[in-house]
Amino acid sequence: MITIFRTMLTGILRDAHTLFWTILFPVAMLIGLGLYLDNPGYSERLLAGVLTMNVLFGAAMVTAFQVMAQRNRGVYKLLRATPFPTAKFILAMTGSRTVLTLIVSACILAVGVLLLGVGLSLPSLLMIALTLLVGSACFTAIGFIAANLSRDESNVNMISNLISFPMLFTSEAFYSLQNAPDWVQFLGRIQPFHYFVEAMGGAAPPTIGPRWRSSPVSPSYASLWPR
Repeated sequence: MITIFRTMLTGILRDAHTLFWTILFPVAMLIGLGLYLDNPGYSERLLAGVLTMNVLFGAAMVTAFQVMAQRNRGVYKLLRATPFPTAKFILAMTGSRTVLTLIVSACILAVGVLLLGVGLSLPSLLMIALTLLVGSACFTAIGFIAANLSRDESNVNMISNLISFPMLFTSEAFYSLQNAPDWVQFLGRIQPFHYFVEAMGGAAPPTIGPRWRSSPVSPSYASLWPR
């Protein structure tokens, strides 16, 4: 199982789709928005949002493509003909995804601390790591669901987008929903990513909570909703 785990982790790091969505995109987004907005209070919220978004996209998009590719190659059919349990194979895949999430998250945290000046205490780092571990393991299941609902790789992209983007837009990862319509807030409360964002907000520094609601993103987003 350890050999399979190492093989999967190496394969993930060599995949261009993975490198973009789970490494380049979140780091570039954090640097770009952090420097553009240049708001110390919002930098903390931005850091928490990018950490959670990275887990969501990595699970819903990258994992789904990997599962579909494995299914097309007949990996899961071959597993039935071997003594190696499919559950252990899935566990090894989830473990490699979680390790990659922690590695990328460490890079994101380093950028947040060194470039944006976000302050992180040791207890905060430990809570963030725990939240990422639980969130990565749970949201990887979404990738398997998206792959099982898909017929081919083009279908995976559509289903992954239909799952991940509504979760992102109806959460408070990057903005407040306090001025959004009741139905938007209701949709946010019934989807799991909302609670992952809340857990990350609780794990991050206490200054995130009250300060981010006055961020420059909140008023611009609130203007989308009719009063």
